[in-house]
Amino acid sequence: MSRVFHFAVRHCFLLMFANAIALYAVQSLASAVSDAERVVSRQDTITVEGQVLDYTAAAGKLLIRDPDGTPEAEIFYVAYTLKGEPPDSRPVTFIWDGGPGGATFAANYFGLGPKRFFPSHHKRPGAPYEAEANPYSLLKHTDLVFLDPIGTGYSRAVGDKPEKEFWSVEGDAQSIVAAIQRYLSLNKRWQSPKFLLGTSYGTTRASVVSHKLQLDGVALNGVILFGSALNFGMFDNGMDQQFMLSLPTMAATAWHFGKTAYSSLSLPEFLKEVQTFIRTDYGPALFQGNALPVEEKRRLAKQLSRYIGLDPQYIFDAHLRVSVIRFRKELLRERGLVVGRMDGRTTMADFDTVGEEPESDYWVHESFAMPARAIIEDFLGGELGFETEQHYNLGSAGAAKYWQWHHPLPPVAGVSQREFDERNLFPQNTWAAADLSVAMRTNSKLRVFQGHGYFDFATPYAWGDYDLAHMSYDPQLMKRITTAYYKAGHVIYYDEKELPRIYADLTRFYLAALGKEAQSESIETVGAQR
Repeated sequence: MSRVFHFAVRHCFLLMFANAIALYAVQSLASAVSDAERVVSRQDTITVEGQVLDYTAAAGKLLIRDPDGTPEAEIFYVAYTLKGEPPDSRPVTFIWDGGPGGATFAANYFGLGPKRFFPSHHKRPGAPYEAEANPYSLLKHTDLVFLDPIGTGYSRAVGDKPEKEFWSVEGDAQSIVAAIQRYLSLNKRWQSPKFLLGTSYGTTRASVVSHKLQLDGVALNGVILFGSALNFGMFDNGMDQQFMLSLPTMAATAWHFGKTAYSSLSLPEFLKEVQTFIRTDYGPALFQGNALPVEEKRRLAKQLSRYIGLDPQYIFDAHLRVSVIRFRKELLRERGLVVGRMDGRTTMADFDTVGEEPESDYWVHESFAMPARAIIEDFLGGELGFETEQHYNLGSAGAAKYWQWHHPLPPVAGVSQREFDERNLFPQNTWAAADLSVAMRTNSKLRVFQGHGYFDFATPYAWGDYDLAHMSYDPQLMKRITTAYYKAGHVIYYDEKELPRIYADLTRFYLAALGKEAQSESIETVGAQR
């Protein structure tokens, strides 16, 4: 009996000890999860259109898990939510910038957030850079959630899954889908009207994410695209799309510097003529390749010179195919200047003037990277008190280097599944416009807004127009697409002069997407230029 009694006591003790260990492990896991998703916040106020907005600014991380429930990544975000509004009627917009491999800071601190850096107000050399109240913040119409993709900002992989596995069209989109759903759950926002807003590669992401979200039962009201990149076939070597679709941006830039023969025309009028020339003369000529007669080639070189301001012989010698990188170096060569990639109106000086390629686009560093670093660190660490030992990554060189572009399409009539199953036989470009098209066919209420900068060489505006013009042939679907044009560069909302118009256009878009007001005719028609 004694031995049995001692065995039972020992068994109970071991069982109690095991239970205590298990409980401690569960509590530790809960604590770790809680710490991983900690949120810091503060209250603030801005005035938009005469209306005082009391809002909460918050920063935190969203823990996303694999199908087994194991944490695999943390997505950092900054959110602005209006106080006193019922969640089921208050819209929420999820926002990201481009890259791939770029953090989401431009749309926040240089564009649409409640606090904004106004370059024209910054008169001193260097720091301090001040973020001021933004009278054109979208906060009046929607709560704003700025998400940093994995490898950027403070977002990172955790556990055994390397960050490389998120650096692909599919992995990136799936992580953002998971982050959005996690935010909706944590903040009880499942019934809120939902919007996506992406810039540059962020438009690719928004298109893929829109389809994946709705496939998972998350309905969207609107998708906003700034600087669209929806079909990367434009850059296929040996093909002529890039020359046709970049030409209007070259012409706009030449017009800005007074280098065209059409300075008397307004910019929209001039570009309308250029686009007609592309359809009737330039495109068919490029299609002929080396079969184009020499005299016809000389005639077209002279006409192109009148449009883009380069020497006719230079254009002739380039076989009518002037690349963006050559144009940027050549347009102002006699002045020793190079025009910018992000904004063709900006200029810089290279080490010398004899090369055919620009060194870089230094405007990006001076106008974005330097102010951004100070503003972000001051806002997150100073104002909000988000303390971390991590380095805030404005951009991920690893993502840009290792990005995987393979993207299986949703079902699209006329596209062979074999072409995607056997990519070694039939290589395919990344065609995100197909995802957006399916998302719009899935949800007959979903609206799309596309905003272009005339002087954007990173994603020329004709490229985005071409992609949306080929994503659907349904006239009812096309009525739900709005396109607007601005005298701006790649980061459209950076331009202070255009910001009021952008805000006005988006106001109408939000009201229409929420069923509160008919869409204004000024931006209703796809391709309507102003």
